[in-house]
Amino acid sequence: FDQKESLIGQVVHNLPIRSMSSIDEFCKENSPTAAVLCIPKESAEAISYKLVKLGIKGFLNFSHYDLGLAYPGISVENVHFGDKLMVLSYKMHNDK
Repeated sequence: FDQKESLIGQVVHNLPIRSMSSIDEFCKENSPTAAVLCIPKESAEAISYKLVKLGIKGFLNFSHYDLGLAYPGISVENVHFGDKLMVLSYKMHNDK
């Protein structure tokens, strides 16, 4: 899903990019339970709350914003690429 109109309809690895305006319908039809967020940090909180209301129970969050959803039964994994790159670099240079 994306908001950028020029991307809507393109296919990436056999998956069509859909408009954010169709996410409600998609969730009602497909009942997904997890979401991967690769979105601007300014949008992360609002979109995650919307997705919880649509039935999402788990989030893999790459948005550079730590989600702290205070709902029972909701799981969030905040991923920090910068931290992981530092750990990898350290290991590559010090694990010899």
